[in-house]
Amino acid sequence: MVPERFAFDRRLPDEETVREALDERAITPFGPGERLDRLHRVLYPAFRIEFEYEESELLSFGSSADTATTLVDGLVEGNDRFVHEYVDGTDDPVTVDPEEFDLGAEHPSLGTTVMLEFQATNDRAESVLVERLIDYRERRAAAGEEAAAVFLNKFRDAHGLPDDFDPDGGIDVTDVSRVYLPFWLAEFRAESAEHAYLVSFRDEEDADVEHPDGWVAEWVSGDPTVVGEYGYQVDLDRVQRAADAADGEAGTTGPTSGAETNHAGGPDPVGSAGDRSDRSGATDSGGEIVQPDGVEMDAESLVDPSPGHGFGEVGGMGELKETLRHKVVRPVTDPERFAAYGLGVVNGVLLYGPPGCGKTYVTRALAGELGHSFVEVSPADVTSKYMGEPAQKIADVFEIARANAPCLLFVDEIDGIAGDRGGETDMNSSEQQLVNQLLTELESLDEDDVVVVGATNLLEDVDPAIRRSGRFDERVEVPPPDAEARRAILDLHLAGRPTVDDLDLEPVVERTVGYAASDVELIAENAARAALRDEEPIGQSHLETGVEETESSIGDWVGVSHKEGTHVVQPDGVDLSAHSLVSVDVDQSFDDVGGMADLEARLRETVVDPLENPEAYERYDIDVLSGLLLYGPPGCGKTHVTRALAGELGHAFVEVSPADLTSKWMGKPEQNVADMFEIARANAPCLLFIDEIDAVAGSRGDLQSGQQGMVNQLLTELESLDEDDVVVVGATNLLEDVDQAIRRSGRFDERVEVPPPDAEARRAILDLHLADRPVAEEVDWDRIVEGTEGYAASDIELLAENAARNALQDGEAIRTEHLDTALFETQSSLRNWADGDRYDASDAGSDLRFSG
Repeated sequence: MVPERFAFDRRLPDEETVREALDERAITPFGPGERLDRLHRVLYPAFRIEFEYEESELLSFGSSADTATTLVDGLVEGNDRFVHEYVDGTDDPVTVDPEEFDLGAEHPSLGTTVMLEFQATNDRAESVLVERLIDYRERRAAAGEEAAAVFLNKFRDAHGLPDDFDPDGGIDVTDVSRVYLPFWLAEFRAESAEHAYLVSFRDEEDADVEHPDGWVAEWVSGDPTVVGEYGYQVDLDRVQRAADAADGEAGTTGPTSGAETNHAGGPDPVGSAGDRSDRSGATDSGGEIVQPDGVEMDAESLVDPSPGHGFGEVGGMGELKETLRHKVVRPVTDPERFAAYGLGVVNGVLLYGPPGCGKTYVTRALAGELGHSFVEVSPADVTSKYMGEPAQKIADVFEIARANAPCLLFVDEIDGIAGDRGGETDMNSSEQQLVNQLLTELESLDEDDVVVVGATNLLEDVDPAIRRSGRFDERVEVPPPDAEARRAILDLHLAGRPTVDDLDLEPVVERTVGYAASDVELIAENAARAALRDEEPIGQSHLETGVEETESSIGDWVGVSHKEGTHVVQPDGVDLSAHSLVSVDVDQSFDDVGGMADLEARLRETVVDPLENPEAYERYDIDVLSGLLLYGPPGCGKTHVTRALAGELGHAFVEVSPADLTSKWMGKPEQNVADMFEIARANAPCLLFIDEIDAVAGSRGDLQSGQQGMVNQLLTELESLDEDDVVVVGATNLLEDVDQAIRRSGRFDERVEVPPPDAEARRAILDLHLADRPVAEEVDWDRIVEGTEGYAASDIELLAENAARNALQDGEAIRTEHLDTALFETQSSLRNWADGDRYDASDAGSDLRFSG
């Protein structure tokens, strides 16, 4: 319902004034040929939050309370960082009578002034700041100060919190009110362009693409249906969920009027979503399955004409569902609107993620959301021992899909049909025909109402020709189920089984981070079996038994960090495998680095402390280090100490070598460099370690054009990291072998030597590698340590192993003579290091003459 009166933070200039001003100058990239096609007021809703907070002792010289005001996005769309910038205008809002505006003859949001409806209750808005503060404290407890500091900074920026806000204090919301932020939204067209261009502004003189008010146009242009969606459709996943649950009314139908209304009073509102009322899933044949003529495959066994699922039946996975709504459902259900803005309909999606995490289930729910029939195919349906038959079966599958359109064709384990075989030369004739037929069918779907979804565990397992076809440009991860999803899965599989009244699922939900959906289902089944043995209802002890008996089937696969509840993220559109490069839970620290006390202290001072205490460094205007170069002879522990640094920071560890980036294909090396940084950003906070960086970005005087492109891309990526929580560490033997532009970029201003270990470090390395081996009490350690002068850390590790082998042959504990023999057998790898003289002569290198 439209309120009798509502508050604006300000009034807009009238429509006539705006039109005259826009007609006088070119605003869009169309230039002088632009034409103002439509002009709408958009009333964007915001919650005005007044709150008390505690001031920081450092800035207030004593703890005290203060008050502040901010705005929270009324659409729950993640626009808080823009919305709060308008808070000053809400101190004395303008009260407006809705009769002043054309809000639509039949429904309040369908006129030339589009009023967007609030998508949350006041109670929900009141809890936002407090919940974010709790999130910060939980992250700090689980992941440490540095990781939590990143979240805190984003929290401050998103909500415009005062500089003296103390995160260790409390937040007490004293008032919540509603206010609308009015914007003009202008839609321009040109004869020379097929799509529209949007500009948003408040004053006509500010109508500019780069103006700060332009975020509204950017938000709408990303999905042209959202204005209509929020104008007259209410998403029950967001609105009144808490209130409905409290009243026992969850699942009731919210307002849906307006989609089919013929509204008067002006042109169609920007973003009108069209009629979505028919989600029955019936095909054109009235729900009957169509068997195409001349097709041998049985359509009856492949087609479900009315999949009885929707996103409402998918517990949790809110981000995944919203991604699929945004990238698939809305473009398919309103293709004309998306086409008007130059955005094509999505006809193909690749889902990827660990096995057992619900790719098939989510896809069936997607078919239900679209109202499409569902055709499911696996490799077993199309493979054959007869030459040419697999290709024919692929053709039959697509013919069945077309005959039962609109439909969603789900190709499960698509890598089993079109896997990456390393190029056409590695395929046999039948396999090549299969891939070629699949490509042909995918390319021929433009005029058919068929959405193709492929599923795989790893994107790189799918043949590159399929990935490059243009059919699977959208790639969406289906990660392990989040906490809400795990809770829903337990509820689902405990339903109908006898349980005690006070059964608490939360301990199980907390302990199953990184479990597949199938694992959580197995926990419920194992708990039921344990209760059956006891002839009791399923109780807390039975659930505990179920957890103890069920390990995660995907823990190693996804690199799950049970400590932080995170997993490896594979970014969309990236071919490099994040799973092969990223470790999210580094189990090393400086305690695992033998000796090297000076190096450890240097890294703590230059890297660890600035990241753990960013506010202190900011107060003194000292930049936080985000990159350094480690250099030193081979085998002296650069990789080992970098991994330990990642562990100290609590960061994910991304390790890349030149072999991961180089390629014989033109343009591929620089694309791999870009992919490497995308992976780092997606898994932030992280430490990106580029080993042998001189082989990636060597001196460019002798580089070929392909290598030159890789260096240029590396420079571009390094310069773009300022806002990302990524620390970059490069490793090289000789500093002068690294391209000068890389060294001058400002990214690697800090250079730290990792020299051969000194006597103290050599003794510590021996202790580390002999710690779990039997060692005699009387060993002449001084003689052994002195004998290893000039040895690399890897040489001393090998010496310890050789001594253990000698002692094993004698059936004794490791004694001095075993170490002496190992010392004779294990020579220093640095004595014959080809670049030893260059390192010795370098201004940055240590004196290595003793190793010659």
